[in-house]
Parts: sequence; C-alpha cells; structure tokens
Amino acid sequence: MRASVVVLAVLACSATAFAAETEVIPEKVQNATLSVEQPDHPRASKPDAPIIQSVSARADVVMPNGTRLDIVPDFHFIAPKGNAVLLHREVIDSSAPSSVHINPASAITTPADAQKRGAVISGGWRCGPQPYYVTAKAYIMDSDGNRSNEVQYTVHCNGG
Repeated sequence: MRASVVVLAVLACSATAFAAETEVIPEKVQNATLSVEQPDHPRASKPDAPIIQSVSARADVVMPNGTRLDIVPDFHFIAPKGNAVLLHREVIDSSAPSSVHINPASAITTPADAQKRGAVISGGWRCGPQPYYVTAKAYIMDSDGNRSNEVQYTVHCNGG
C-alpha cells in the first residue's frame, strides 16, 4: 500500500509538469538609432572657433554606475585654441507622447591639447517604452564666446 501512495504522489507531481503551456512570444524591441545631417565642409563663426566634425552613436551603453543608456551620441570636434567649454543642444521637433527633457548644456572638460588634436563629447539617452523620435540641433561654444557650426541629429526610439 505504501508503494501505491508513492506512485500516486509521483504521478500527481508529473501531471503538473505535463500541463498545457501557454506560448509566450516576446515583443521585438528595436534598438535606438541616430540619424545625422553630417557637415560636409563645416565652418565655425570665426576661423579659430571650434568645429563639430561629425556625430556618431553607440547603442546599449552601460555606464560605470550601472545605468543603461539606449543610445549615446558622440560629438567629434576640434578646437584650434583648445578653449571649447560648452556643448549646447536644443530640441526642434519631436513625436514623443510627452515633452522631452534633454540636458541643454554640457560642460566640456577635455584638456586643451586634446581639443586641438580632436576630441569627443558625449551625450546619453534612455528611450522608455514608446516609439518616438526627437530631432535636435547642437553647437559648441568656446571661452571667447565663439560658436561652432551647428549640426542637426535625430534620435529614433523603438522604431519611432
């Protein structure tokens, strides 16, 4: 009798293992992308002002503090005097379901010698769940008040 109780217990446990399963189809998540109107022959406000040479992007970046960014725009620039101090960004269009907040100004702390050879200042973006795009323009200012050329770029989140 004891053997039949053990067999019934094993069968009862096995029945749950063979229960009907519900198929779970994961949603396809599209990586964030960046499109840029790259400058062909960039010119600054004055001959010795900074110049944004190009904009590139890195996707799915994990920061040293563990924060995950969906996309990081990298602004490649050169500052002939080595005195670039600020990256300015401004939203000019968006399909986001609510207002988009970007950091309008980022301090440039790259050493002067590196700026003279060419340097990079980076941003960062977390998309959230909704598909949308944000178009922005950016330029660099130096400590003399000179502006670089302006570049326009669009962050596309979740296929937006």
